[in-house]
Amino acid sequence: MDELISIIVPVYNAEKTLRRCVRSLMGQTYRNLEIILVNDGSKDGSLGLCREFAGEDARIRVIDQPNGGVSSARNAGLDAATGTFVMFCDSDDWTEPDWCASMGENYEEGDLTICEIDRDDIPLEKAEHPQILETAQRKDFLHRPLLMCALYNKFFARNVIESNHLRFPEQLSLGEDFAFVLSYVCAIGGDLRYLHRALYHYDTTGENTLSRKAPSLEQCDCFYRMVTASMEKLGAMDAESVATRDWFVLSHFDRLLTAVSARENYSISEKMDIAGTIGTLESFRQCRTKVVTWSNPVYCKLFHKKHTKLAMLFLIVRNKVKNRREIR
Repeated sequence: MDELISIIVPVYNAEKTLRRCVRSLMGQTYRNLEIILVNDGSKDGSLGLCREFAGEDARIRVIDQPNGGVSSARNAGLDAATGTFVMFCDSDDWTEPDWCASMGENYEEGDLTICEIDRDDIPLEKAEHPQILETAQRKDFLHRPLLMCALYNKFFARNVIESNHLRFPEQLSLGEDFAFVLSYVCAIGGDLRYLHRALYHYDTTGENTLSRKAPSLEQCDCFYRMVTASMEKLGAMDAESVATRDWFVLSHFDRLLTAVSARENYSISEKMDIAGTIGTLESFRQCRTKVVTWSNPVYCKLFHKKHTKLAMLFLIVRNKVKNRREIR
């Protein structure tokens, strides 16, 4: 393969990790690259670093834009990309030297090639084959959710992206990368190809600085509808896929409830009203999961039983107790 690969890196206040990230891209064994660094209104020295790298390597292009969030930055990168293929890397992560080469070598037209991710909080799966983990049908995309939901472990064909007008939904602040992947999976006609190699290193030492705000009510509902529509289009309504969807959607609602409960500018009445509204949404009530990911068993039970007002009341009381202990 000798086609140009565009690598898009959204950058926001990443001066502490950007050098490691970009050096790993500059050192790829596959050389026919354009590396697009999109500075999304950084307030630190990130833009200066981006320009420094561009001065060192002619393959690096810098886009400087006002802060618009990670989806806006990635969309700007897509608008500027000229490669046959597109890959994404976050500014606080880094890659193996053969990340591009291995993904390209294992690409088949119409398929989506996916590698594993090195994370210290998720064990890698074991497989008999040294390279290809397996080939799976598109309808089974939610059977490996941790691999499928990520953006940066995939090899995208730009003609698929452009012919289907695929962009990141800027109305979402959580799950926007998954929404893009789902749209892409719906647009291709082939299979999912899994590489049994961790070619991408995800930094778990801190939160990604590129905007990880709690979603709104509208965003949670929108995410449910987006995922469900994709599942229906692909015929992916089996029990395992539905359970995975429910887990992701409920995790968004949990994040919303938790964030609202901690907002000092909201009255208790306002917080309870929001909790009550969540409890009436079809996107919340339709989701079921037996997977317990919340640490407190009382809150967990209330949440799973759809008692959103009681769950909110529990969070409010817990926050007050925690604040009193910190004052002491």
